[in-house]
Amino acid sequence: MNAPDDWSRWSEQWQREPAIDAERLRRRARWKRWRMLAMTGLELFVSIGALAQLVQLWMLPGLEPRWRLWCVLSLLTVLAVQYLYLHVRRGTWAASADSVPALLALSARRARAGIRLAWVNIASTSALALVSVLLALPELQPSRWLHDATLRRVLILQVAANGPLVLALLAFFAWYIRRQRRRLDRLQAWQAADRDASG
Repeated sequence: MNAPDDWSRWSEQWQREPAIDAERLRRRARWKRWRMLAMTGLELFVSIGALAQLVQLWMLPGLEPRWRLWCVLSLLTVLAVQYLYLHVRRGTWAASADSVPALLALSARRARAGIRLAWVNIASTSALALVSVLLALPELQPSRWLHDATLRRVLILQVAANGPLVLALLAFFAWYIRRQRRRLDRLQAWQAADRDASG
């Protein structure tokens, strides 16, 4: 056994161990809570605005039954998504925690909640887009829009505005899930290191 080699190997291993900065974790936990509160407020504001628009659309005279159905389905989706937003965040509202293990556990719960929230958004965005396209199928028939300039302009505007928006949202949520998974892996490594140091 070569002692200098062992010391060198142990030194390298120690330097690769993740360093846990408890004060930085506390600051991040407090900042994350403020961001969560702001995001929840924004989500509630957007949901109330969407509900108001859906009710206003529902009340339009002469609205076709399929678009009334779309209003109802969209309204139910908005309510369900808002409930899921609040439900998924349960247990993540603490401003901070006293010990390093508690801080790491809180951060890990928040990362898992972030992943679940992104999946809720992916599912609801995809479902709403699919239902909208299915209900719009009669207007999407070339025999309709080729002979109706107004309908053609509306369809072009909808596809040009909503298509990239939906794709951008889905891409953002996929990126966010990957980011949160990397964060969760890092937190789990810190938790294991903290358990090893304590044990």
